[in-house]
Amino acid sequence: MPRSSQVPRISANDLAAYMVASETAKQSIIRRNYEPQAFVVTRYQDARSAIKAHLSDLARSQNPLNEAIRMFEQRAVDPSESDTRQDDARQSIEVLNALRGMDNQLGRFQFNETANSQPKLMLAGVEVSVRADLWVYGQSRGEEQIGGAIFRMTQDDGGRRADMGRYVATLLRMHLDQNNPTNRAPANRLCMAVDVRHGDVIVAPNSNMRRVNDLEAACRVIHALWGEV
Repeated sequence: MPRSSQVPRISANDLAAYMVASETAKQSIIRRNYEPQAFVVTRYQDARSAIKAHLSDLARSQNPLNEAIRMFEQRAVDPSESDTRQDDARQSIEVLNALRGMDNQLGRFQFNETANSQPKLMLAGVEVSVRADLWVYGQSRGEEQIGGAIFRMTQDDGGRRADMGRYVATLLRMHLDQNNPTNRAPANRLCMAVDVRHGDVIVAPNSNMRRVNDLEAACRVIHALWGEV
């Protein structure tokens, strides 16, 4: 039986889902994070690595995507692989092909690799795991700036993908305010949730205080209900 966490903790994606969920679904999200599964298959892990290698390359070489697709094509028909791994391979091919259609949206950004381990965002007593897939560098009026990107690859989030994306982008900005690994200034326009399936880049809004306050209020509730639902 998995050991429940005594310290309230939640991932950025789960917190974003919490923000747009029904009251019943919110309790399920808290319960799932309080009692995490002992073993969870991480979907799109290899696809994510290929996307990061492609976008962090200044020349934007297609080799990481091409090699990954060839690997997934073999995995999808390999009888020694589990049904889950075969399905992940098929879905990953769709994701990588969808990314190729996002050159116009992503071409202007300078992506950089992140550390494998990143500090948690502490929010109202809750540890929020905001793991940027890539840092995003930019410049405005002579100021060196930084943001972050999280790639979202699932097919459906109940019609609230844009709302969830704005919360994820806001959490990235808050993450950088607490845990900036550089001397660059955090910028909302560089904090983004990249919805690969739908070809959308959702950045943190300039006027973001309401979302920040709502996230803090939500974490106070999660902290109060931790282990009680």
